[in-house]
Amino acid sequence: MLAYVVRHAESLSNVGPVAGLNSCLSALGEQQAEALAERLSAVPLSAIYSSPFARCLATARAVGQGRDVPIRVRPDLCEHHHLATGASADPGLEPVEDLVRRNPGVIPCPDYPAPFDWVPTNESFADLVVRMRAFAAHLKVRWTGVDDVVAVFGHGSPIARLIEAWIIDRPGPSFRFTIDNCAVTALRFCEDVSSLVCLNEVSHLRELAAPSRANYKEDGQIKPRPPTSYW
Repeated sequence: MLAYVVRHAESLSNVGPVAGLNSCLSALGEQQAEALAERLSAVPLSAIYSSPFARCLATARAVGQGRDVPIRVRPDLCEHHHLATGASADPGLEPVEDLVRRNPGVIPCPDYPAPFDWVPTNESFADLVVRMRAFAAHLKVRWTGVDDVVAVFGHGSPIARLIEAWIIDRPGPSFRFTIDNCAVTALRFCEDVSSLVCLNEVSHLRELAAPSRANYKEDGQIKPRPPTSYW
């Protein structure tokens, strides 16, 4: 099986301060999502998974448009909020029943065990590692066909830990990754071998403006110094 793992397109919170944690896509983010949809238009997707946050759902909807494939929302794909120890905040997420009702084509993932409780914003890093390792294991067991292809839409920190879980059998010292908005990472699992096919691939965004916080320049060259944090 093959998994296209995508960080959400640029959101308003990636551009500047916003109220709340559940921000929508920016104007550039909407263009990025459309460019991604064009890139993946010929890919026959077996399933689409998404975080419940608006920026991820909007990116997933662009790719899912015109397909007879529902978007499977899962709590374990939620953002990991780097808050001070003991701090918490309102993630701005509604109950899954309301989320599904307001977003046609979105369903509670049938493979996720109830209840659908969103990840708390004071989640520890250790808990983030556990949930992403469990999700990686789920994908490898659920999609066993050689031609199974899925798309996963999430956030920087969870995606980084998913990549790590995919290629390393046991939790250990964390690798650091740069993952740009709407960047594609491809993970393959075939004949019990896990592989990283590509990481942070953004060729589909070449015709669009390069955000100042991106790891690539307008001409596609990679910046020697990282403009954003590592995950």
